[in-house]
Parts: sequence; structure tokens; C-alpha cells
Amino acid sequence: MGAARSPKSKSVIELKDVGRQFGTEPAVHALVGINLRLQSGEWLTITGPSGSGKSTLLNIIGCLDRPTSGTSMFEGIDTDQLNDKQRAGLRSRRIGFVFQSFHLLAHRSVLENVMLAEVYRKQSHQGREGRALAAIERVGLRHRSDYLPTKLSGGERQRVAIARALLGTPGLLLCDEPTGNLDSKSTAELLDLFEQLNQQGLTLVIVTHDEQVANRASRRVHIIDGVLSDLEPESSGKGLATPRDTAKAYQAYIKEQAQRRKPEDGRTTPEEDLPAVVSNNGSVSRSGMMLRDLFDEAIAGMFARPGRMVLTVLGIVIGLTALVATLGLTRTANNRIISQFDKLAATEIIVTAKSGLTGVDPRAIPWDAPSRLRRLNGVVSAGNLSEVDVGDILVSAAPIIDPNAQTAHRLSVQAASPGLFPTVKADLKAGRLPDLGHSNRADKVVVLGPDAARRLGIVGIGQLPAISIGDHLYLVIGILRDVKRQPELLNSVILPEGTARQYFGLAGPGSVIVETKIGATALIAGQTPLALRPDKPLSLKLEVPQEPRRVRDAVKSDLNIMFLLLGGLSLIVGAIGIGNITLVSVIERTGEIGLRRAIGATRGHIVAQFILESSSIGVIGGIIGASLGLLVVVAVSAYQVWTPVLDPAAPFFAPLVGGVIGLVSGTYPALRAARMDPVEAFRN
Repeated sequence: MGAARSPKSKSVIELKDVGRQFGTEPAVHALVGINLRLQSGEWLTITGPSGSGKSTLLNIIGCLDRPTSGTSMFEGIDTDQLNDKQRAGLRSRRIGFVFQSFHLLAHRSVLENVMLAEVYRKQSHQGREGRALAAIERVGLRHRSDYLPTKLSGGERQRVAIARALLGTPGLLLCDEPTGNLDSKSTAELLDLFEQLNQQGLTLVIVTHDEQVANRASRRVHIIDGVLSDLEPESSGKGLATPRDTAKAYQAYIKEQAQRRKPEDGRTTPEEDLPAVVSNNGSVSRSGMMLRDLFDEAIAGMFARPGRMVLTVLGIVIGLTALVATLGLTRTANNRIISQFDKLAATEIIVTAKSGLTGVDPRAIPWDAPSRLRRLNGVVSAGNLSEVDVGDILVSAAPIIDPNAQTAHRLSVQAASPGLFPTVKADLKAGRLPDLGHSNRADKVVVLGPDAARRLGIVGIGQLPAISIGDHLYLVIGILRDVKRQPELLNSVILPEGTARQYFGLAGPGSVIVETKIGATALIAGQTPLALRPDKPLSLKLEVPQEPRRVRDAVKSDLNIMFLLLGGLSLIVGAIGIGNITLVSVIERTGEIGLRRAIGATRGHIVAQFILESSSIGVIGGIIGASLGLLVVVAVSAYQVWTPVLDPAAPFFAPLVGGVIGLVSGTYPALRAARMDPVEAFRN
């Protein structure tokens, strides 16, 4: 929305019947029918008791607040018709603010605090430092330009605030209780500076309780209960320059400053160097911000409180470290698990007799089934495994040593051919395994599974232990440590197949366990029935594992879901942490937000800065988290003697995720910061 400037207007400020009302039930009338006209070069003081409306009037003059009724004009521009960006542009280019509490950024130097005034004018960085140093020199603090505000006295801090307000040659300087926090000496020095600035032509409006300050001004108004009265209309003639004289001096000063900043090529005129308020099309210039300034302010805001930033980054680092580590460990574990699966489950075939109308034929599988199958190309090993029916016979160790302990147990008795043990990947703890000779001779020897040996109290074979199966003794020749297949063997007594045939009437093999080469399972499964029973191939039942790729995908999917849930939970915790700390930061930086709005920041600028801060923190956390996550994967793999499998996209994906998390978690705090009214921000 444009607002044309009146070419004939000589007034800096013109208020016509301005009123300001707060609330409705009941309504509070802070200002009532204010009429005020201020010419260029005047020095006006506004006095009155607390709560009389002084600050409210100053806020309306400075375009920080809007009147409820009436018209507010600044340099011929109807400010009520301007939008937020145009009002911010007006404040940035033509109005300087000085506050009782200084409102300096403690983590930035005097020079950086003063240069802040040009951030929202969308000006090039070229010459900014020189202009800021000139403003600092103007208030007599050139020797303190590198100091932090915490190292300055109260009077010096107020001078820095004035230098910031003067940068860019504003047409109006608004001061709210500028001497309220100063001692008498600093107050006197500040008043001398104000007088010097006014004599140079600067228009001053000062709100004060101090009679010393009020008496130094060329004009004084008093406000009580929102009603304004002019105590000294026009100029009171206290030996001060008239407004017309000061206005001429101000124009001369501007030309002098412009000439000092004039480039060597001489192309820039003093008029061109002045801050442009009204564009060529008659509209008020909007507040703007260079991308470099946005990044500079965001970085400065992040590092203003290093401890808090570290804690904020730590939250996202933990989440992304967990995510990257779980992704890497998932791939590594998948590789390990699937390799084991391929060697065991994907290479096993179990052959049993199919049940018919008369039940299961115990002779359906021939005794020489292992030798027949080993002749097939792709079979690694094969062996018969049969459960021996011993009825109610118990197995016990002999001799009986402890009469109070249970010595007889109901244990599973299995019969095995010699080829079974390599097929099930039997690991022998002690002794030896039965061979074909034991089976052919029907020797009374057994091999015990580790659980069966423990129950029988047999820990070794050095003393040639024997067990009793019913009334017959059997010599224990071996004890197993583990088997990879057929885990029921761990709690079994294993007899040679010939012994079971001789003493327990085993009619035929109960099953054949076959190990194939990887990828040959389906082929062998099709050939096995014809190899064992060419006369009745349909009498056999085969248990064949699922296709390896399908099982591998299922296992991988389950592991991915489990680990990603853990990583996602960590990320949620990190995001909540960023949002919470950013919100606390917004609350603590309320004064800074008010200052930025006063010197020209729009709501969009505030949102952009806080979102950029939180997003940058997320990206930093993502980079660190990705690095730590990769180190965790490598360290765990080295400890477990695994081959680490790393996701090549993780180092690039993690910072992106971190940035998105920072963006999402910082959006609400940023919007809350932008919704802050500058007047309320200063009040709090």
C-alpha cells in the first residue's frame, strides 16, 4: 500500500486528534484527542506522571503502535495507511530510537551493535563499518568500538545506543527516559550531546521525568491522563537555535557526511546518499534484508550463548547418532544373520514318510538313503535320524553314587547314522563320534547331548562312564557341545543306527537330514523322492526352506523396523529438545526482538532468523551425529569381528534430516517471536 508524501509539508510530526484505546470492558483511554505538530530541528520533551500516556504517545510517533482514532503523519506521510513492511522501512531509515535500558546485544561489540541499524535497510556491506565508526566517533566513543557493552559504563552504553540510532542520518530521534539509569555526571554529558545533535539540526523527542532534561529542550509538552498540553508553544527562546536554524544546520551536516562518504569516482551526490523513504512511484520503501545479513544475524544469535547451543545440538546429535548407528548396524547385522541363514536354514532338507490310510510306513525310507543322496550333485552330506521307542524305560547313570539324588531320567533316545553328525554340524566336546563299524557291529555305545550329560551327571569320558537304558549298559564314547541343526539332539541319548535295530527293533529310518550346497536346495528336493523311492516317490514328504531371498528380505525388514523405531524415538526426543530450548530462547530474547522490530525488522525477518538458527543447529547436529554414528558402527563391528556395512547415503542424509527437524521444531517458537508486539516486547 502506498502513502504519498505531501511536497509542501515542513513538519516532521503532525498528530491530529489522535486517540489510543486499550481493551473494551472496561476500555482504557491512554491517549485522548492529541494534537501535536513538530517542525524539523525542534527539541521536544514530553513530561508527565507515570501511566499518563507518555510512552504510548512516543510509540505512535515512532510507528511502533497505531492510534485507535485520529491521524498520525510523519514527514507528510500518513503512517496509518502503511502496512507492516512499510512502517518497518520508515523506522529503519528515518527514525532513531534510544531506550532507558539501552537494549544493546551483550555478546556483540560496540561496532557490531551500531552496525545493526543498517541490517534491515537492505544495503550493501560496503562502507557499513566506516559509517558505523563515524557514528561512534560522533558520540565520542571511537576508542571503545571493539569493547563489549558489559565493559562500558551506563553513560557509555547510552552513547552507543545513540550512535546506533544516528546511523544513516535519521530525521527524528526518539528517546524514552534516556537518563533514567544514569548518574548525574553521565546525565550532564548526555544532555550536552543531545544539545550538540540538536544544534546540528537533528529533531529530538524525549520522554522524561527529569526536570533537568526537560529544561534543556526548546519546547516542552505535558501529558496527564492521556491529555496533552503545550507548556511552551513553539520555541521558548532559551538561547537555543530556532527550528529553522537547526534545520538548515542539519541539512548542512547531512551534506558534509555524504561528501565524506562520497566515492573516489565522485559520481554519488549528497542527495543520492540520503536514505530513500519514498520510492519513485510514490510509495514508502519497505524494510528489507540482505541474505548475507540474515545468515550473519542467525550465526551471531546461535553463538551468543555457546553453552545453550551445545546442549541444543547435543539433543539432535544423540538422535541422529542413534539413527545412523542403527542403520549401519542393521545392515551389518543383516549381512551377518543372512550369511548364517544361507549356510544353515537355506541348505537343509528333511525327508520323512508320508502318512497314509494305515498310518506311517516305518520302512518307507531305505536304510541306505544317505549313500543314495550323497551321489546327487549338490548334496554336501546326509544322515538318518530316528526316534527310538523305548516305552517307559528310564535312562540312568551307573554306578549310583548319591542315593538322595535323582539318577533315572526320561530322556529322548535317538538313532543316528554316521553321516548325521556332519550334517547337523555337531561340535564334539569330549570323546569321539560313532562310525560305521559301531553301527554294523551293533556296539552298545552312545553319544550324549550336553543337556542329557548334565542331567545324568557325566562331565567327561576319562573314567569310561556308562549309562543304563533299562537293563542294558551302554558305554559313553562322546559328549556333544552343540549342534547347528536339530536342537532336540542336545537333550538326547544318541545310539548307532545298527544298535537301535538290534536291541530296540527299529524298523527303518524315521527321517533323513540333507545338507545341500547354497542354491541347490530346490533341485535336490525334486530329485530326492526318485532317488530314495523310485517305485513310490509320492510316499515321501519333504520339508524345504523358503526361497532364501524372500526369507532374507523378511528378516531384513523386521530388523529395519526395530532399529528405525529406536532411532526415530531418539530423533523425536531431540526435536522436542530443540523446540523447547528455542522457545526458552525466544522468551529470554524478548528485548532483542523488540529492538529489532524498532530498528526495522518485520515479522517475516524475525521468523526467518529464528527458523534459520534452529535449522542450522539441526544441520550441525546432523553432521556430528552422522560422524559419531559411523564410528559406532565401525567400533561395534571391530569388537564383534564383523564386516561393517555402511550406508553411503547416511553422511549426507543425516544433516538433511537434522535441518528438517530443526526447521519443524523451530517453527512454533519463531512464529511466537514474530507475533510479539514491539511495544509489549519492550514492556517485558
